[in-house]
Amino acid sequence: MILQMRDICKDYPMGKTVTHVLKNVDLDVSEGDYLAIMGPSGSGKTTLMNLIGCLDVPSSGSYLLGEREITKCSGKELAEIRNKEIGFVFQSFHLLPKLTALDNVALPLLYGGVKKAERQERARAALETVGLADRLDHRPDQLSGGQCQRVAIARAIVGKPRLLLADEPTGALDSASGAQVMELFRQLHDSGSTIIMITHDQGIAHHADTIMTIKDGVLSGGGKDE
Repeated sequence: MILQMRDICKDYPMGKTVTHVLKNVDLDVSEGDYLAIMGPSGSGKTTLMNLIGCLDVPSSGSYLLGEREITKCSGKELAEIRNKEIGFVFQSFHLLPKLTALDNVALPLLYGGVKKAERQERARAALETVGLADRLDHRPDQLSGGQCQRVAIARAIVGKPRLLLADEPTGALDSASGAQVMELFRQLHDSGSTIIMITHDQGIAHHADTIMTIKDGVLSGGGKDE
């Protein structure tokens, strides 16, 4: 089991009232799973993604990532988990514009204390995996949107994380580029990656093996997609 959430709630005070964004969420993800969590805007899916990715902590409940209880981790420990155990892919690519594709991909390894030669070797390998071995020295403004997202995916996998977390990964792409990115996720999964994808798009969700839905902060489903 990679992660286990039990009775997770996330509340936000709004003046004299409290908004309950996530309500008693239970979630199990095993190694090798490919899960889509689908919901409309305002459903709580982004809040859930932030909790899964250790970008935020729940108001109550238990979250085990591996054998570590995330709700008891310090800010420093959460930062280390994000750097070493979770790979993030967002709708906006979040690439640094002045850095080459190689340097963008190597950046998490720099933060992780990996030496330069190894950083560059692993970044080259990750870019080769996503089909961009011929774009190492290109900056983001010299790449298409689909290529930028593949650079972002290479950055997400360069640290060999336990979990790949994708938030609307095709949202900023045209349909052809989006299809290429989804095929890449399938290849990564077939190679052993564990993937959780957050989306509002049913067509994107059906690329996953399992689909869950979230509505009004309540998570349900979990059957295998056919």
